[in-house]
Amino acid sequence: MNYTANGPTAQHLAISGWVWYEGTDALREGEGVCYNIAHGTATERDAKRCNHVVRPSATTAGAFAGVAARDYMASPTGRFIEIYCPGSRGVNVALGVDTVLNTGLLTFQVGGGSGAGRFVAGKYVGRGAAVPRQTVSAITSGLDGSWSLATDGVTLTIASTAGLAPGGTVVLLGGKNEGSNKAVVPGKHVIASITSDTVLVLANSAVGATPTAALTCTGYAYVGNPKCQADLLDGEEVCGAEFVAPPGATGGAITAAPFGVTYVCAGLTISADATVALAQGKHYGHKKAFFVLGTMTTKAFVVNPVTAGLQLDGSTAMVTAKAMDAADDGLFLEFNGAKWRATGLVGGTTLAATST
Repeated sequence: MNYTANGPTAQHLAISGWVWYEGTDALREGEGVCYNIAHGTATERDAKRCNHVVRPSATTAGAFAGVAARDYMASPTGRFIEIYCPGSRGVNVALGVDTVLNTGLLTFQVGGGSGAGRFVAGKYVGRGAAVPRQTVSAITSGLDGSWSLATDGVTLTIASTAGLAPGGTVVLLGGKNEGSNKAVVPGKHVIASITSDTVLVLANSAVGATPTAALTCTGYAYVGNPKCQADLLDGEEVCGAEFVAPPGATGGAITAAPFGVTYVCAGLTISADATVALAQGKHYGHKKAFFVLGTMTTKAFVVNPVTAGLQLDGSTAMVTAKAMDAADDGLFLEFNGAKWRATGLVGGTTLAATST
């Protein structure tokens, strides 16, 4: 493949491919897609697993295909789309966070309805990661759990509505759960109106059932389709970033993928630990990271490997990773082929040799 500039010097250096997008929704320029590796019957050969794409999910996150080269309208039957593949330089990625030129990493969002595929903060270098080559300030973030969704499911209070407008987008990632489906429903929502400098109204309800009180929540908002110039990295699959929330005020089990980055939507009080039973990695060198967004009061977020892991020194057993309860508390893990080993701690995170 020829990587020399073969057009105007203002043009990006893109590796282009054409694939079939199976989704029926509109796809925005720069949103990431993954190959549908679960297509068809498992026991039969199916070429569509390498040329059909979908929005990233827990099933497909390990097969990043690239980003949409332009906007595509919704289609009830799906459609052919052009994508820019890993290795492309200077192409646009759709944003869920603000960026600073040549600073940090981005990765694609996994799950969250049609919000999946936008680029948020990443932790690992590889296929599915991007380096921002442009400073962009266009995202209104509420990633600390400080937003509040009223019992009507549409009235959302945030720090500031400055820069937002009717027709804009709110992506809710997670939030408080009262049980019995009285919870924030993750996904993309349209702004119907803005009623004050801190309050906006969604076009449709973002709760499963009417809660008894307002629900704290985590998300981001924007107008149009904020994008930044970025280089798409290649290499080992980074598997994107997912957002999860405790299942209720009483804590309990959370399901998290055994790959990529898991952000825990916090900013709430729970009466018992929120726990993840971390499944074994798929191969040697498989990486996993957990980070808490916002403060968790009274109890904490806890990771319990299904097979006892190893602490940082590589010799002491790690049955429980505990005390992730403050904003940006985090844990990095790597699979050694038999068990997970802690490779890094962030904030006040501690490890335990025995369950507590």
